Amino acid sequence: MADAIYESFKAQDPTYATPRTKAGIDEAIRFATLVATVQLTMGILAARRFRAKVVQKAPMRDKLLDLLDRYLVAVTTVNTAADAPILRTIELTRQMRGLLETWEFSLDAPEPIVSVARAWLAAYETPEPPEGWDEWPGLDVVPPPFELAEQPSRGGP
Repeated sequence: MADAIYESFKAQDPTYATPRTKAGIDEAIRFATLVATVQLTMGILAARRFRAKVVQKAPMRDKLLDLLDRYLVAVTTVNTAADAPILRTIELTRQMRGLLETWEFSLDAPEPIVSVARAWLAAYETPEPPEGWDEWPGLDVVPPPFELAEQPSRGGP
């Protein structure tokens, strides 16, 4: 995708087709993908029916914590407007990280995790579905590259 965007810049005006432009496009795509992955993760944690549809095993704690750590670094260093919704998610992301550190993962998320996920989505200005989070079945199609890394099986082949 970054190459296609870069090539369109190059076709419009070759003077803008610099390595710096290419690096900026690559970084913007990485940032957008990271934000979308965290937003999708919060949606999964916020919505019981969606979670049941996409999560078959408990996710690996280290992968989720790493995702939130990378997100926190990215949003605390991004150059954005002071009132940007993404900045309102920082403290909620920290709260979620703390909750995930002590959660004994299961397919049912405890109420504090569900509440923080919903608050995160609200802070990011993601509207609550018309049927409410409890009844929302989630996206019809989960993006193919998205998957929560699963914990290894606890016994048996």
